[in-house]
Amino acid sequence: MAHQRFRRFNTSMFYKEQTVANEMCMAVRAGNHVFLRGQTGFTLDGGFTGLGDAAAQADQAMRNVKVLLEEAGARMEHICKITTYITDRAWREPVYAVIGRHLGSIAPVGTGLIVNGLATPEMLVEIDIDAVIPDGEA
Repeated sequence: MAHQRFRRFNTSMFYKEQTVANEMCMAVRAGNHVFLRGQTGFTLDGGFTGLGDAAAQADQAMRNVKVLLEEAGARMEHICKITTYITDRAWREPVYAVIGRHLGSIAPVGTGLIVNGLATPEMLVEIDIDAVIPDGEA
């Protein structure tokens, strides 16, 4: 089976102030494995939610995750790994509370990193997801 690529876009759509113009996609399905682009406060159509509010950005990111997984034939329950990047330790608790609300009892493995910055200054959080669709559900 060939890889399926969902929601192709050019990076210039999101990073208008930068000269980077790479062709990317929001999700790739390789067999039963689904990889998502790191999700932030950007909406799927290129708007931005949660300026100055890491929890609001995390909420937008997790809403994007649900849509993208479903478009790739997966569900939230299929999430296996989550990596959360935040730019300030103070945002850990509010961001993780939002993530926990979206994940409920799914209980993936997770890594949290505090980084010096993300792709644009307004981005305070980025969430990276890998999911595996169980055999028989694909």
